[in-house]
Amino acid sequence: MLEYGPKMRAAFIADKEAVEVRETDIPLPGRGEVVVRVRACGICGSDLHFYHGVFPANPNVSPGHEFAGEIVQLGDGVGGFEPSQRVVIEPIRRCQECNYCRTGRYHLCPKHMLLGTFAPGGLAEYVAVPVYTLCPLPENLDFELGALVEPLAVTVHGIRLVRLATGERVLVLGTGTIGLFSIIAAKAEGASEVIASYRYDHQGEAALAAGASRIVRDSETAGLEKEGIDVVIETIGGNAPTLAQALGAVRPGGRISVLGLFPGAVQLGGLALILKEVTVVGGITYCRSGLQSDFEVAISILQADPERARAIISHRFPLDEAAEAFATAADKGTKSLKVQVLP
Repeated sequence: MLEYGPKMRAAFIADKEAVEVRETDIPLPGRGEVVVRVRACGICGSDLHFYHGVFPANPNVSPGHEFAGEIVQLGDGVGGFEPSQRVVIEPIRRCQECNYCRTGRYHLCPKHMLLGTFAPGGLAEYVAVPVYTLCPLPENLDFELGALVEPLAVTVHGIRLVRLATGERVLVLGTGTIGLFSIIAAKAEGASEVIASYRYDHQGEAALAAGASRIVRDSETAGLEKEGIDVVIETIGGNAPTLAQALGAVRPGGRISVLGLFPGAVQLGGLALILKEVTVVGGITYCRSGLQSDFEVAISILQADPERARAIISHRFPLDEAAEAFATAADKGTKSLKVQVLP
């Protein structure tokens, strides 16, 4: 049972670039749910889209979908987990009944909902989540590493979509969090070389630390086509011309995995797409497409080399400083990479 009283602290995006931490009720678990005491939660690029007003934020829903913690209360009908158990949350609510859910592609469920958008997320002391979203957190991974599983799983999913083979050469466009984790995931999958593009010097340094073979300025990718790039992983999105850069850099017959979030239409050279016979695939979140889920693969990568991933965490803030955490994540002048909040 809960031991901390009926109230908790939680962060909310109250308005454009305005984050408030206020007192609210601790949630009670519904049937098939558990209440998790959040111990670490990352701020994602999509959280920043809500913060900047690119997408409308619900001022009454706590953001945050990269989080880990420990179970404090079980709802009716919950089995397989116990109070005090350490867990990481795969933050997709879904119907569990449609064909997508039954075949492990629950990220495409027409009723799916990402925690931290239209359902309460992890920037709070406590959150109620469905039991099917829980993954046990191995003892050799602490909570802040557990909160890295979600962004790493995004890149695992993107790499699986293009079927990266051992020995292939990879170009990662962008060295934010998803770009850096794409480097780690591509190397874990057996890429022989990973080239990464960067805009800020601290991102380039982080890319090399993450395992990139070499780095290039984001304006200097034009000459890479001659190098036989098998796979390009696009991680920037927004209004960047990165899809055109990817198409220009990839070899004929190569593949492009699009992980960056583009809120509007983008320009892509149709003739080059046809003449080069390039496969372009968009990736969204994660799923269970094989014997192991993307989350399980991400956990195994973290276990194999935890400190390489931990180095991507650049800033840590207590929950009461969530406003400063968002401002830091939004300002590359702070040399931020992954900003985490520790409730």
